Amino acid sequence: MSMNGTTLRDAAFHRIKTSIVQGEWQGGTFLSEKWLGEQLQMSKTPIRSALDRLEMMGLVKLVPNQGFVVQEISLKRILDIYELRLALETFAVRQLTGKMDESFFSILDGNLAKQDDAAASGDIVRYVQLDRQFHEAIVAGMANEEYAEAMSRMQDKFLIAVRTTFYKNKERLWGSLGEHRQIRNALAGDDPTDSERLMRNHIEFVKQVML
Repeated sequence: MSMNGTTLRDAAFHRIKTSIVQGEWQGGTFLSEKWLGEQLQMSKTPIRSALDRLEMMGLVKLVPNQGFVVQEISLKRILDIYELRLALETFAVRQLTGKMDESFFSILDGNLAKQDDAAASGDIVRYVQLDRQFHEAIVAGMANEEYAEAMSRMQDKFLIAVRTTFYKNKERLWGSLGEHRQIRNALAGDDPTDSERLMRNHIEFVKQVML
């Protein structure tokens, strides 16, 4: 089955982005178009398109006469994203508390069961993916496309910080999971202030570890 140009460009973009976000290629890694072509079994055109998109997102940078390099995410950048995420998610849980249906909670509960498995096996890469899905599922509850898009863009960069906190402190997997469960239960309750407080403390843990 052959892919058309658009599908190939998207496939290249997602493959390269995933490798950067999951830490397979660290900040400072040189990405030559030729090497990526061999890795992904693709021609230069979709790869160049993917690299241009990743540069716009701030995940890679173009170094004159050399090519593309995986961007080092600065602490300042992480803290800027952290402030934005804090505002977005505390607002979301305040709005959603006591208003969500069974299907919303079945998505969260399914995700939490998988988080439990990932924490039990110490699978940080898997846990970080599930962490992202948990937070995105909450923001998706707002049914606001602009919110969902902003959240997805931020998460790509913020995940690099989140993953670092788990590598520095593996026990944090269980702490994070416990906090996710508390947030889920608060969303099912009727106290928006409680939901907001739990989400704030949960996101602030990342800041404490990074500083």
